[in-house]
Amino acid sequence: MTARQLTLDDCQAVADLETQLFDGRFDAAGLRALLGKLAFYGAVLPAPEMPTTIHAYCLAYITAMQADIIAIGTEKTKQGRGFGRIILQHLIDVTEQRNVAEITLEVAADNIAARRLYDSCGFHQSGIRKNYYHRGENRCDAVIMVRQRDSAFP
Repeated sequence: MTARQLTLDDCQAVADLETQLFDGRFDAAGLRALLGKLAFYGAVLPAPEMPTTIHAYCLAYITAMQADIIAIGTEKTKQGRGFGRIILQHLIDVTEQRNVAEITLEVAADNIAARRLYDSCGFHQSGIRKNYYHRGENRCDAVIMVRQRDSAFP
């Protein structure tokens, strides 16, 4: 399976995943608008047998020095199969090609599977935002994680 850059045709499928995973932070119109922004980079992992079906996606802002992952997700029935790793590695490869020094993201402190994935891909914890995520009456900390490019800091 190969990840590729997000296109206009992918926006509705990614918006549907956003709704499934994160209560719809990004809708299709918002994603189409992001595609017009110079620093925005989106990637998708389509199903090989059904290219309009998206298994995983990643949304980020990439500048000369830093990439900020603003969303990453895998369709619920596909979680635990390595699709998140494929899409994350795709973004890492894009930033390496662009000589970006670091990638940042934040993840819910209780999302152990995602934190393990990020750890295994070279991210480390750099901070915490207390009570950042709201889940009904409950709150959860956000863990800020950073991955520095090996060759950026000799």
